[in-house]
Amino acid sequence: MSNELDNLLDATLDDIKDLPTFSPFPRGAHRVLATFGQKDINGKGAITLDFKMVETVEYANPQDAETSPTKEGDTSNTMFMLDNEYGAGNFKRCAAPFVEHVGEAGLRAIVEGVQDVECMIITGLRQDKNDKDKYYLDVKEISVL
Repeated sequence: MSNELDNLLDATLDDIKDLPTFSPFPRGAHRVLATFGQKDINGKGAITLDFKMVETVEYANPQDAETSPTKEGDTSNTMFMLDNEYGAGNFKRCAAPFVEHVGEAGLRAIVEGVQDVECMIITGLRQDKNDKDKYYLDVKEISVL
C-alpha cells in the first residue's frame, strides 16, 4: 500500500470535503468565476452563463447561511434562448459587464472570451411556473472584478 493511501486512511470522514453542488445559489451577493458556453436545448441553440462559487459575501436572508450554505466550488448557471426578446434582452443585460474585459461587444467574442472571469453577482430565485418546488437562479447584477 502506498504511503499516500495509508495516510489518507488515517483521516476521518469529517476531513474529506463535501462534493460541490449544482443548484441555484441562495439570494445574496456572491464572488464567482463566470464562464459563457453554448448548449442545445430541444434542438435550439442557447447560451449558458455558468458560475463557480468562490465565496458568498452576503446572504439576503441570514438563515440561508444555515439552511442553504454555499461552499467554494459549488456551481450554478442561467441560460439564454436568443430566439425571443426576453432571452435576448436578459443575455444583453448579463453580457454587458464583460465588454470591457473582452475588449469588444461582439457576441462571439464575449461568449468565447469569458472563461473563469472573477465577478461579483447579486442573485435572486425565480420559481418555475409549473413546478412550485423548483427554482432557478435569477442574476440581478454582475460586476467584473
